[in-house]
Amino acid sequence: MALDPERRTALRGAKLRALVAEASGAASVPEPDGDHLFDGVRLWTLASEDQPGSALGAGLLRAGRHGDSTPLTVCFDDADEAALATRRVSALEPSPEVCHVDGRSLTVVAPAAAPDPAPDTSPDGFAVEFDDLCRGVGVEPILEHGAWRGEVLGLEVVRVVDGIDPMTGEPADDGSGIPPAIEVGVGRFDREAGVLMRAGRSDAEALAAAADLVRAQRRPGAGAHPLASLARERWMRRDLCAAPETVGLVDLTSVDPADERLNLRDPAPAPAVGSDADGSRVLVVCSVGVDPRLVSAVAELVLREEPDRVVVALPARDVMAPVERVMARLRVPTTVVGVTCSWDA
Repeated sequence: MALDPERRTALRGAKLRALVAEASGAASVPEPDGDHLFDGVRLWTLASEDQPGSALGAGLLRAGRHGDSTPLTVCFDDADEAALATRRVSALEPSPEVCHVDGRSLTVVAPAAAPDPAPDTSPDGFAVEFDDLCRGVGVEPILEHGAWRGEVLGLEVVRVVDGIDPMTGEPADDGSGIPPAIEVGVGRFDREAGVLMRAGRSDAEALAAAADLVRAQRRPGAGAHPLASLARERWMRRDLCAAPETVGLVDLTSVDPADERLNLRDPAPAPAVGSDADGSRVLVVCSVGVDPRLVSAVAELVLREEPDRVVVALPARDVMAPVERVMARLRVPTTVVGVTCSWDA
């Protein structure tokens, strides 16, 4: 039986107190505030099991309440998540401490290796065909984490998936000769429903209809309609790539996010790389709201892209001092800028 939220919070608080007492050797440990415990000198953060990727950013935002130089220790139950965070904090100065929870003790873990780029495994000539299909109906084709997809104003409306083996009914293995399948729709469930409701329409006809539906809602003044509010950080990135001078650049091209998106509803910082008039390599990361995953994602992107400087772009209303303080901890010169987004134009 699942624990009620209040009981779960109490148990996590007791766990964090025990870990801090063991690690610090203190005779008395203060009561935690949720997943955070400030002992008067250091802030301790316990990563949640549901969203461990938010722990680093949440800890840094909370640590700022006690002063910019407050030491931070982030504790992970998952050793792989701890190793990933250990890699990413190397892009921060000062670097927070990252530990793995091993019973009642905290242990240091080695950083995870840099991930290998995901290759395009589609058959020869497929990329050109998919590009023609998308551009023919005003959809932007994007290769992201090795998978082809198409977007309208930053919102995915089509994705290429493995074809189905007619003998097994399962996704075909690479090298089977079965061509990839094109699924049209916004999100996995919409794509799956679209496969059943195509009613004989061609890929181009189905994609044109989906693109028109999204364009009708994804416009200035559209309000809170899901098609207008989903993945706005990617909508912002599309705007900036079309007008890089908005952030003082001469060119800008989207690149793979630090982490592969699991769904369309969760925020996911959207990166791009360009150059300024001096020829400096500039990483631009678009985000909306106060996203605790932002600093972790930007740190990974700094390690991967090796930029000369970083620009974090937010809607003007979302530029806040706590976010600026956290982003200032990156080892690469970083500025947080507010931009006017096309949905507010």
